[in-house]
Parts: sequence; structure tokens; C-alpha cells
Amino acid sequence: MKNKFEIIQDLLNEKQIHMTNQRREIIEIFLNHTGHFRAEEIHQLVKNKKIGLATVYRTIEILKNNDIIEEIYVGKNRYYELKLFSEKRLHIHFQCDKCCKIYDYDKTNVILDLINLRNLVEDEYKVEVNNLKMILNGTCENCREGT
Repeated sequence: MKNKFEIIQDLLNEKQIHMTNQRREIIEIFLNHTGHFRAEEIHQLVKNKKIGLATVYRTIEILKNNDIIEEIYVGKNRYYELKLFSEKRLHIHFQCDKCCKIYDYDKTNVILDLINLRNLVEDEYKVEVNNLKMILNGTCENCREGT
């Protein structure tokens, strides 16, 4: 049975995208760390391996265009998270206005409400919704306790 990295490598090989050492390191960030990353944060994690910021951006574009990672806009910032192996395809993002950390919220009852909302929109407007993104902003528990 193939591991997640091998699956990604096969997907890229099918599209004739060569697996460089730099791409391998960046993909490993997404596979080995949970969360949401800005390109600059990924760069900080790989710059000791002589990987430049431009290479990070190019790799992000490749991974995004091949549905391996997903881009999330929060204000003026772009964040990226692993999409390919996500078990929580539909979830809400919450970003703390103070610390800027992003949390995933994926409680079943709320997700069912989102699915109902999606179905209502599809029925009402005779459209097919392919993606639903929701971002809530506020103050996280850690920052609230610190004030």
C-alpha cells in the first residue's frame, strides 16, 4: 500500500511534473504538520535546506492547481492546507483577530446545517455548489484569557 507522499508523487508524475528535492520538502510540510500555512511560514520551515521563497510559491501553485492543497483567503492573507487527504472536506475556518491563528471547526451538527444551507441554495437558485468556504473572525480562547 502506498503512503501519502507516494500517492502525491504518482499524481504529479501523471501530469509530467518532476519531483524535485525542494518540492519533496515542501510537500512533507503539509503531510507532517496539521494546520494552515502562509507561504512565508513554509519558507521559514525549509529555508535551512536552501529553498528560496520563489520556489515555495511555485511549488504551492503546482500543488494548488493539482488539488493537493487548498488556498484560503483571510483578509489580505493567503493560507494553504492539505486538501487531498482531508477527512473533513466541509468545515468552517475561524481566525483569531489577535494572534491570527486559524482553527478548523468541524462539529457534525454545524456541518449538517451547512449541507442544508448548500442544498437550499442549490434548490432555490437551480445551481450546483461545488465548494463552500466559511471564515469566521473573532478572538480565540487563548487570547481572550490573556486580556
